[in-house]
Amino acid sequence: AQLLVASPQLFRLLPHLLVKVARQLLQRPIRARILQGNGSLVGKRAQQLDVIGAEWLPRALLAQQQHADGLLAKHEWKDKYGADALRFYLMSSPVVAADNLELKEADVSDLVRGMFRMLWNSYSFFVLYADIDKFEPKKFKAPKGLLDKWIVSELNVLMRDFNKHMEAYELNYAARLLPKFIDNLSNWYIRRSRKRFWKSEDDADKKEAYQTLHHVLVELSKLMAPFTPFVSEEIFKNLTGKESVHLEEMPMVDEKMIDEKLNKDMQLVRDIVTKGLELRAKAGIKVRQPLPLIRINIELHSDLNEIIKDELNVKNVTRIIGKNEDQKVLKVAQIKTTNMADVLFGKTNKPTMEVLALELDTNITPELKLEGMAREIIRFVQEMRKEAGYDVDNRIQIWHTGASEVFGKFGEIIAKETLASGLTEGHGDSSDLTKEFVIEKNKVEISIKR
Repeated sequence: AQLLVASPQLFRLLPHLLVKVARQLLQRPIRARILQGNGSLVGKRAQQLDVIGAEWLPRALLAQQQHADGLLAKHEWKDKYGADALRFYLMSSPVVAADNLELKEADVSDLVRGMFRMLWNSYSFFVLYADIDKFEPKKFKAPKGLLDKWIVSELNVLMRDFNKHMEAYELNYAARLLPKFIDNLSNWYIRRSRKRFWKSEDDADKKEAYQTLHHVLVELSKLMAPFTPFVSEEIFKNLTGKESVHLEEMPMVDEKMIDEKLNKDMQLVRDIVTKGLELRAKAGIKVRQPLPLIRINIELHSDLNEIIKDELNVKNVTRIIGKNEDQKVLKVAQIKTTNMADVLFGKTNKPTMEVLALELDTNITPELKLEGMAREIIRFVQEMRKEAGYDVDNRIQIWHTGASEVFGKFGEIIAKETLASGLTEGHGDSSDLTKEFVIEKNKVEISIKR
């Protein structure tokens, strides 16, 4: 409503939009839910109002459809998805540009399971660990860490492009920028930063991770507020203690925070990781099994190479030099068009091509095999912690039998990754949980106690 009031151009467009939507909906059975209310993501029952229905279709047209075999399945979509999901779905669709739209419940469901779930999981992750560490936000400063610089750079790119589309009344284009950023935040920044939040040391790196994630979530809630008012309000108020996100100014880009080279290089890293994981899957080698090295045909910052090493669980990253005939070295190449957007929008007719080549060495030494077994044990203990109902910061005691060579060589790593105060060989008679499993034909018994 605020957007409509502020935009005479959008008001002039509205009658045409309503006519097109009405025609489209009357031509087919409608199983759309048109509603307004609080979203189910924040755990509150949605309230049924007719606000959006009145905006998108005249009440008389709605009444004409209600006789036809439950065509307006109001309660279904309201209870399943809440108002934010449907609102975002509509505002990111062609209908806001007066184009046709076929309402599909599957599309709304995908939004909830995709973007909304990633957003809520990111927020919940921050709240969980911030509460454990009693984090108190301070005035945001430019971060020093590579991952922090990257996500802040991507945030400012989002602000720049988002505001550009909003000022041009291209609401659907602005909305479509949000899912990609939230994917970057959840599936790359937070996933890559988890250990920074988990570690017991309250050092500068951990504080910077908290400060960066808090800043990103608050600014993101402001950007999303016109499209997802309820979930944005919940996140903003809880993280800031202020009255309402809807009383805040729209965040503005800080060009000094944008590092286009870092953004491009990080995308290359993600492409390398994706292709490397495909090679692992092709060879039938689990990610928990360490491999000697991966060779690539580009030069990257050492910190980015460390990310590749960790994501692909390889010991080294080197450049491709010459031809390798080893049959256990898997190879793949990918050709990318780096300026496709400029080509599609007619800014140039000469696409820029880049070739990304990888060689993954799958030779597994006996020591690497033992380390892979240690990683399997860590995974098994983590699953036992969840089954036992331990909190994420609970320290535990571990008793073990079997695979003594693995525990002898990698015991410190196992203890650190599982928050174990100590590892004891033998049976844990007074343990909270005891389980057995087989790893590489070795029978292992693990007992844990908080």
